[in-house]
Amino acid sequence: MTTARSEAVLRELATTALQADRVVHLQPVVRHSRAPKPPKRRRLRSSVLLHGGRRPQPSAGVRVRAWLTGFLAWLTAPLDFLGDLLLMLFRGILWLCRSKEKRRREKRLNGGWESAAGGLGIAVYVWGDRVLAVGERRVSLLHVGEHEAESAWSVPREQLAGVELAVWDTHNEQHATLRWHFRDGSWCDVKAQGTGWKSLVDALPVR
Repeated sequence: MTTARSEAVLRELATTALQADRVVHLQPVVRHSRAPKPPKRRRLRSSVLLHGGRRPQPSAGVRVRAWLTGFLAWLTAPLDFLGDLLLMLFRGILWLCRSKEKRRREKRLNGGWESAAGGLGIAVYVWGDRVLAVGERRVSLLHVGEHEAESAWSVPREQLAGVELAVWDTHNEQHATLRWHFRDGSWCDVKAQGTGWKSLVDALPVR
């Protein structure tokens, strides 16, 4: 995993992947658990990550247990449906009563999949090591394999409007939610891992 690699190893892999763009900052990241999933037709298959960046298939025993669990869930589905119907009504009322700021905070991706932020949201949706690389000219999302890295998404640095620390999410020295804003009005939340996220925020425009 990226947390077990030295900064020097990551920088060497990133420098090779980015070619002429000098690396200014590297930040290991993962997808935010509440971010929307990209459509299957847009999901990437990495050439450097194990299984192409797809989640490994579970063992036969795990699949059997999952089938049994699904069968039991099917038997109790009518009761669950009634409960979900009442819960949906309650959640709908809460959703209508949300403030504008709360809606903004809860929207983990803004701008659609064709936007700059949408491209980042697609690139980070893989199983494996991911690193955001800030270069002198570009901002890129790298997939980091065992011996090499590849650029899965990249935009000119001028398109980055700023980085916002999501203070409404839990954060500490080791992890934080960073909201990346772009000039086209889009944004995307990613989870930064490791102590370097503070220096990253200090080095970039802040929203």
